[in-house]
Amino acid sequence: MRLQRAVVAGALLASGLLAQGASTATAAPAMRAGSPETVGVAKKCDTKQVYWYTRYGHEVYVGTNLYSNWLEGPGRVTYSETATSESNSSWSGDLGVSIPLVIAEIQNKYSKTVGKSYSVSQAWSYTAEVPAGKIRRLHQLKQSWRVTVVRWRYTTSDCKKTKELSAKVATFPTKNRDYMWILVGRE
Repeated sequence: MRLQRAVVAGALLASGLLAQGASTATAAPAMRAGSPETVGVAKKCDTKQVYWYTRYGHEVYVGTNLYSNWLEGPGRVTYSETATSESNSSWSGDLGVSIPLVIAEIQNKYSKTVGKSYSVSQAWSYTAEVPAGKIRRLHQLKQSWRVTVVRWRYTTSDCKKTKELSAKVATFPTKNRDYMWILVGRE
């Protein structure tokens, strides 16, 4: 069976049908069928090399720098100003991976255009009702994309076992004009 996989993988590599960007570490090297090199060939993995990927990509809304004054209800609170809305990426500590690489991975894997920051200057206007006895203000939220960045390595040279080294959550604002306003409270 291993011989058949090596021949098939070799044929795919030679014909260019192996998907671009696919890991060639999982495909056996291209060899001639029946050659002595194909007998007993085992995959070899570097146990010191650190790899990474993203998982759990999903949409979230993150607070911007724009918010109204506090209002004690009942009443109507309004934010109506020309201002620059700013939203920045966030993560705790060092991700252990270049941020531009993570941004490119989000674009490729999830088809989301994100950046380290995003800002828009325009006239904003939003109004909401504050219930009686409550103290509230409006806060603008920006659509963002959140992922977990996972760093891992092989623990055996036969590629059969791996170990997760770290998993850190990172959030990046999307490069679009998708905003929402919410009432936040102070009791």
